[in-house]
Amino acid sequence: MKILHIIRNPNDATPLEIAKAHGREHEVAVLLLHDGVYANPDAKIQVYASAADALARGVMGHECVDYKQIAKMLFEYDKVISW
Repeated sequence: MKILHIIRNPNDATPLEIAKAHGREHEVAVLLLHDGVYANPDAKIQVYASAADALARGVMGHECVDYKQIAKMLFEYDKVISW
């Protein structure tokens, strides 16, 4: 199963821990939105950041995706969990 975790709060460790746990059995990706782009997941899962949010906050280091790519991702994954 493909699971996409959308994370908006960089200070809440629970979503990243759950994403890591899901990653042991499933194909998992994390999408960082809003202030979530400040998070620095040290997980062995794919991490994406909203290009607009990263640019607005001066954050670099994540693979950035635009809104069109984000919309496409929402349909590519079997389950989407928003935190």
